[in-house]
Amino acid sequence: MKTRLLTIFAMGSLLTTSIALPMPAIAQRVVNVEPAIDSRNISPATSISGQFEAGSGVTVDPSSVRIFVNGQEVTDRSTVTRNFFTYRPDSPLAPGSVQVRVDYRTSRGEQRTASWNFTVQAADPIQITAVSHNAIGASPTRGFNFVVTLNGTPGAEASVLLVQDQRTTRELPARETSAGVYVASLTVGANDRVSEGVVIGRLRDQTQVVYAAAPEPFAFNRSVATGGTGGTTGGSTPSADAPQPPRFTSHRNGDRVSGSFTLTGQTSPNATVQVQVTTSVSVLDVIDLGGQTLVDEEVTANSRGEFQISVPASSIPVPGTEYRIRAVAELGSATSSETELTLRQR
Repeated sequence: MKTRLLTIFAMGSLLTTSIALPMPAIAQRVVNVEPAIDSRNISPATSISGQFEAGSGVTVDPSSVRIFVNGQEVTDRSTVTRNFFTYRPDSPLAPGSVQVRVDYRTSRGEQRTASWNFTVQAADPIQITAVSHNAIGASPTRGFNFVVTLNGTPGAEASVLLVQDQRTTRELPARETSAGVYVASLTVGANDRVSEGVVIGRLRDQTQVVYAAAPEPFAFNRSVATGGTGGTTGGSTPSADAPQPPRFTSHRNGDRVSGSFTLTGQTSPNATVQVQVTTSVSVLDVIDLGGQTLVDEEVTANSRGEFQISVPASSIPVPGTEYRIRAVAELGSATSSETELTLRQR
């Protein structure tokens, strides 16, 4: 392959001196640059490199080298010696023209600059080819390891969204276990009660986001019927030894909150209360898939049956954001009916 040379512009003392130096003494060249000068359809994941070719004993001072890509200095993320330089971007280069500039000084103190352009091809569209889960035709209960598998473009950032009963959305991080295979998991809790859920896979790269839904719905604890009384509880009549359903004393349905807040409530003395707080953002009655699970943990009521739990502020505190609180109490092997409370963002 023919060696491509860069035009080197001498500056500083070389420009101001009137002494004509022999050409071999100033022949400092940059050769074998990659990507090549004016090359096209270059991969966004390319590295950038070149070699310094000395002439008549003139070398490069490595400490003087400064490397710029599209005007941004990347020297501290590059490898530089007196013979070559190389830079691998932290993230894929954006499609379009890329300009590389290398400033350096020779061992004679001559300041020089070399530059060249190449064109990065548009990234191939990312895609999801399949989304599946391991709860088809079942309603897993507490302790079940719910696993979602997403197949698609390798090397992307993946997550899974669980749209629960068309009201709330829960996000699970996913990791790439092999090329193009992403896995997310969730251990089902006693208060994870979903009658009809949809699994949505999401892949993201620097410029694109794609979604795809699993063809089969999921459900959690749907067959569990643990009683309840009126108000904010639901279900069938609890057994005689079931703890008192959690009752929130700090807030009522429809109350408005802002920022972080604390929930307090009442149940049977020493009962364990499982509390889940999720958010959903509705625009024209369409659920925003960016909803969050803010709380999913257990607290223990004191000897008077009192409990409390802190709820952090949502990272998307849009006015009208709905906070859905669900709680169940457990005492021994008995479980209460579920209590629900809905609050809204001011």
